Amino acid sequence: MVRSVPTSLAAAWLCAALLPALRAQNQSASPRATGLKVTYAPLDPDQRRKEGEHSVRARVLSLCVERGEAPTPLIAPGMFEATFRGLLPLPVRDRYRFRVEGKGAFELHVNGEKVLAGTLRPGKPEETAQPVRLQKGDNEIVARIESSAIGEAQLRVSWSGAEFAFEPIAPDAWQWPADDADVVAGQQLQRGHELFVERRCARCHLPDEPVTSAYDELDHKGPDLRAVGARLQPGFLVEWLKDPRAVRPDATMPRFRALGERDVADVVAFLLQQGKPVDAPAFAAGVADRGAVRFLELGCIACHVPPEQSVDPTTLHDRIPLAFVQRKWRPGPLEQYLREPGHDQPHTAMPDFRLDAEDADALAAYLLRNAPTPGAAPAGDAEAGRRLAQKHGCDRCHDLPLPETGNRSQDLRALHADHGCLADRPDKDDIPDHGLLAADRQALRAFLPHAAAATTHRAPMDFAARNLVALRCTQCHALDGRASAWAQLVATLAHDEPLPPEQDPIAQGVPALTWVGSKLQPGWMERFVSGREPSPRPWLHARMPSFAADGPRVVMGLVRMHGYPAADEPEQPPDAGLALQGARLVKIGDGFGCVQCHGVGSTPPVQVFERQGVNFAVAAARLRRDYYMRWLLDPPRIDLESKMPKFADSKGKTPFTDVLDGDARRQFEAIWHWFRTLK
Repeated sequence: MVRSVPTSLAAAWLCAALLPALRAQNQSASPRATGLKVTYAPLDPDQRRKEGEHSVRARVLSLCVERGEAPTPLIAPGMFEATFRGLLPLPVRDRYRFRVEGKGAFELHVNGEKVLAGTLRPGKPEETAQPVRLQKGDNEIVARIESSAIGEAQLRVSWSGAEFAFEPIAPDAWQWPADDADVVAGQQLQRGHELFVERRCARCHLPDEPVTSAYDELDHKGPDLRAVGARLQPGFLVEWLKDPRAVRPDATMPRFRALGERDVADVVAFLLQQGKPVDAPAFAAGVADRGAVRFLELGCIACHVPPEQSVDPTTLHDRIPLAFVQRKWRPGPLEQYLREPGHDQPHTAMPDFRLDAEDADALAAYLLRNAPTPGAAPAGDAEAGRRLAQKHGCDRCHDLPLPETGNRSQDLRALHADHGCLADRPDKDDIPDHGLLAADRQALRAFLPHAAAATTHRAPMDFAARNLVALRCTQCHALDGRASAWAQLVATLAHDEPLPPEQDPIAQGVPALTWVGSKLQPGWMERFVSGREPSPRPWLHARMPSFAADGPRVVMGLVRMHGYPAADEPEQPPDAGLALQGARLVKIGDGFGCVQCHGVGSTPPVQVFERQGVNFAVAAARLRRDYYMRWLLDPPRIDLESKMPKFADSKGKTPFTDVLDGDARRQFEAIWHWFRTLK
């Protein structure tokens, strides 16, 4: 954790809950990694012989695969089985009960003993009749689920102890050997898939017959260059074409070693014909200073190193340095890009922050504040540059006014994994140089035999796992007990000088992603990440951007990871009597005083204590009921950074004994019914 937790709170939480946040000493010499091992395999023997088994690391002991989907892109949709294996270290021995929910035939084993088995049906959980003794140290948990005949399966495993009700086992509680050969191989294939999409391999190596990819990933292109001359500075284009990674180390554009100085000048001359620059008015005095402040407040620093700062490896945190921006952009187009990043590249990793003109102007002024005077365009032959662009297939990845030649590189299925782009030492200058690390070349080589089929299989859980990385979600959000890159950076910087709360993601209350798939209704979450639902935290300086292209698909994958289907939970009409009790319980004096920190529709909070809460009017449409109940019973158990107090004692009672006999669950249920009456 980035922030220290008061010792008394941490000790009370650990002793009361026995949740293994502090791990027992590993009993094995093998290094451990967080998470479980999950192995997927087709049930059809012929398909199994052809496609084999595939293992990856899972975050949680749950899954959901709906009809037409695959649990992994490496096997085709259809009947399958999934086997989870995880080690659960505990500080002391104790007894726990287990519950299994979902759809399909299942078995649950604890330390080699079968404790539950049967056929799951939606809405009918199976529970252990008696508590199961877990030992001090490692406990091996194995769960197996078999899909229905049409390939559907759901699984959610939860546990309960003496001090806590049924809940999923926290992702950072699980361990499994880091050097498990099956998992290492599976993770390598997943990395290869990620690189195959990121480097747009299919743009050059198309299969013989047309292929429709599951998520349009094979159709992803680089920026549209039909107006590039209006956007970018000539000097930058020269730098970029000579060696993209010398400008930006994480560049996915390959270097074309065959391009000499004269060739580069010719291609730049051709590109500068694509669009004409328009003079932009000078930035107003002082606006760059405002942009510097907004850069910190909006959370730009989570993904980017400010342009005026040198790159310090100790504070990099996987952020992209922005010094090159000053040489790249013309002022007007940069401001337009900040307002609409996907205009010229729909699948850019840069999300849309829905900036207004004032913020976009301020950020552009800040980013270009120390920009050098643009140099003159190199003297080149635009027609020769057009021929070079056509020769090197620039239009395969970019929209350009070039004639369709039909030329392409070697067919995907005929590729030699140690030749061409993947050769350790490319022996031809006309081979694109992707600057791949040895491990990345090995990952792509391993994935290539699966590429033609895997890219057509719709596997939401895999898509979400890959794109949590590709879309850089953990730069701003904590996940599975690990603080966000932004929070880690703030903790480092705060040693020198405390930062204002508006520049601190934890102080602002930026939520973690650990339980998001089981916390929020899929429909609400999909609208939110697409930018069609207003933020439930409008007071934040940080702003959740919209990911209109891939965000909804990531949402569906996260929901499936946590064992839920795509549909929202069915809406139940509120009980009028319980709703009246709930309305009383949120008041100050007669109840918990919730309205002190939470607004109700257009009525603002009475007096916020430390941090504002989400407006109650959106609670029922936004939250799953099970998560809401878990949260109300023990907020610090789910999020130690939460400012929400715990109202229920160890016996499930609250101080308000004159309402529903002080029963915490019934009282929280009454508040839920009141939520459903709000508009």
